[in-house]
Amino acid sequence: MRLITRGDLDGLTCAVIISLNEDVDEILLTHPQKIADGQVEIRDTDIIANLPFQKGCALWFDHHQHTTAKTPTEPFEGAFGRAPSAARLAYEYYGGLLTMPQLEELVHETDRLDSANLTLDDILDPQGYIQLGYTLDSRTGLGNLNEYFMTLLDLLVTNTPIDQILAYPEVEERSGRLEMEDIELHAALKVYTEIDGNVALTDFRDLDPVPVGNRFLVYAIYPKINVEVRVQWRKDMKIPMLTLGHSVINRTCKTDVGELASRYGGGGHRGAGSLPLKEDPDKTIAEIVADLKANG
Repeated sequence: MRLITRGDLDGLTCAVIISLNEDVDEILLTHPQKIADGQVEIRDTDIIANLPFQKGCALWFDHHQHTTAKTPTEPFEGAFGRAPSAARLAYEYYGGLLTMPQLEELVHETDRLDSANLTLDDILDPQGYIQLGYTLDSRTGLGNLNEYFMTLLDLLVTNTPIDQILAYPEVEERSGRLEMEDIELHAALKVYTEIDGNVALTDFRDLDPVPVGNRFLVYAIYPKINVEVRVQWRKDMKIPMLTLGHSVINRTCKTDVGELASRYGGGGHRGAGSLPLKEDPDKTIAEIVADLKANG
């Protein structure tokens, strides 16, 4: 069976759980928008995790809201619903703590990172699986993400302790790179971010390259805001992407940003979302900021 998932910690943890319970012989990493746009051919033996639903797959696990992936009207195998991570749904589907107690900490930390249930220390001095999760970022430019993902999958499936995984040269290199990028990102955020009430609007369209850094760093710099809107170009430089995220420091944002993103052709969950700015980007940005300010 082929597993199609996303190259982040949630996707990795899903891959660990599913690999221990299904005969997975191939893994494809892709972006939710490619699935939503029908750019990935789906086979009847495919398992889709942490990505939008597509007809014809064998199993599906997700917790995001998408314009193209509300609860399917036809029957499906797997699990979909509100949860801190897709991995949590997959974990419970296959028996959870009773069948895979060795994965409880990994799933718990995946829940925290994917739902942004983090502390200030998790941002400024990340440890354990949270630190590992930050390294799963294709923007680092360090090696092939697919190969890195598979290396981590092999280590986690064989129950390698997290301190040993963090000591691997590939992991150490990525962690060190991200620490350096945090310094550059801090400086960029001070230049390209405007505060509008409870909203931090970061517009990186005029910055190339954008420092990778910790995506939660903005909340440590601007602790009074409760939500960030960030805009930057996709890799092809043809369409800008807008991402939304609740602050992990000031947890007072009332807006379900995944639902908000879904109104504009994107998706996500309550605390985080994204969408491609295909038409009239500035108008869409202004509307979204206004909505976030009106709803607090």
